[in-house]
Amino acid sequence: MAKLNIIGVGPGSADYVTPAARKAVTQADVVIGAQRSLDLFTSEVKGEKIVLTAKNLYESLKHAAESFKKGKSVALLSTGDPGFSGLLHTVLESGLFNASEIHVVPGVSSIQACAAHLNISWDNARLFTFHDEVSDEQREKLISAVKCGRTILLLPNSRGFTPKDIASFLIELDTDKETPVYICENITLENEKVTATTLGKVVGQGFGSLCVMVIKQAN
Repeated sequence: MAKLNIIGVGPGSADYVTPAARKAVTQADVVIGAQRSLDLFTSEVKGEKIVLTAKNLYESLKHAAESFKKGKSVALLSTGDPGFSGLLHTVLESGLFNASEIHVVPGVSSIQACAAHLNISWDNARLFTFHDEVSDEQREKLISAVKCGRTILLLPNSRGFTPKDIASFLIELDTDKETPVYICENITLENEKVTATTLGKVVGQGFGSLCVMVIKQAN
């Protein structure tokens, strides 16, 4: 039976790929994902393999939809969890698929892995992603959360709203420079690095694109 799976492949390490994800990839006729996601499944991919890039995104999704309509099982690999800064939103907005046809295989997000590393209970935290866009509305929600004293876990935008930019933005709006901040880079990978610092010091530092920023406040 044909399936259209959007599969969460975790934050990067093969150790965080779930058995359900591996099973779904093994059973797929077509597997589509970024190269670093495909690399997590070197022995499981049995069918057609397509490397997903920013340039061929729509064409790849169109091929996925056409393959599914032909009765093939399709696996779309999404970094982290598909529902948070993942492929699910993109797929639903593409207009190529019926929501009822989609099956999501959840994965561990970098937000989850970072929270676990720092022993943060994040049920009362605020989560933000700036990966796709940095709107005025998002900025307003961020500063509102900070003013409310909420612990914040966020995915910065490496091109336009980096940790340095975020720190500068918050400080300009009178956020205390001594507010504790943690930056989790390459979480779960061999070159994982966690930096404990303050909002004021982040302004003078640079971090990699694969990072989670935590603004730790008393809940």
